[in-house]
Amino acid sequence: MPIVRFLPFLLTLAIVACAPTASVGSPQLHILLTNDDGYDAVGIQTLKEALRGAGHRVTVVAPAGNRSGSSASMTFGPIRVEEKAPGEYSADATPATCALLGLSAFADPGDPFDLLVSGTNSGANAGAATGISGTVGATTAAVDMGSTPALAVSANEVGEEGEPEHRKHFEESAALAVKVIDRLVQSAGEGPLLPPGTRLNVNVPGIPWSKIGGVRYGVQGRSAPFGLGFEEKAPGVYAPAFRRPKGSGEDVDRSDSVSLGEGFATVVLLDADYTAPAAQRAAIEARLGDL
Repeated sequence: MPIVRFLPFLLTLAIVACAPTASVGSPQLHILLTNDDGYDAVGIQTLKEALRGAGHRVTVVAPAGNRSGSSASMTFGPIRVEEKAPGEYSADATPATCALLGLSAFADPGDPFDLLVSGTNSGANAGAATGISGTVGATTAAVDMGSTPALAVSANEVGEEGEPEHRKHFEESAALAVKVIDRLVQSAGEGPLLPPGTRLNVNVPGIPWSKIGGVRYGVQGRSAPFGLGFEEKAPGVYAPAFRRPKGSGEDVDRSDSVSLGEGFATVVLLDADYTAPAAQRAAIEARLGDL
């Protein structure tokens, strides 16, 4: 698969004054597409159209219904799969399961997938929300269990579902995803599409593209973009309750959460290494001593 190591993540891209346009002439990729909002969601449908419009071959294996917040959880046991169209399938399974299902049961050994793309999710998956995201979870499964480069795409909504500006925002977010892929391919060489063990996480703020300040590279933030708890709605029945997060606007340097709040789209290179920084490890090991 093409591409030299990904560009440094300390730079800021040029200001995006309008929706990004995909370049033409890039080598065609064989892409496996999934999401966590479900096969019929506007995000995955507009992304599918954009990827195919850019010349990529796309196979869809997506959850049959909404599986938001499922992280990288797996569905064990038999899975019901329905072919919705040629090369497009819905599965009664989590996004991570759909990723591995596509990479195994729907893979051609002679024509392997070059990339897994997950999205476009309805709602950003940045900061502390990244770890519980089914959208990002699918990329985790693809990279760590399927040895396939992966890209997650999420966008906060503009307008209400069914309104023209709502769909248009997802179309423009899909165009950014296509542009990211094209840049990776064009900077090709003979190396991997992404550094081994990593995946990209792209997020778009919920404002019109004419007002987006640009695209920033950064790091996964520590603060949550939303607060989440549960409230009793009826005796014995509890439902999610979204609240304003504590410490809103405060985060680590170059946080994706803060950049989104400032009106920038974000690109973060992720890996799945949960090991804490060296100084923190040393402090804990000293406190524990010999065991």
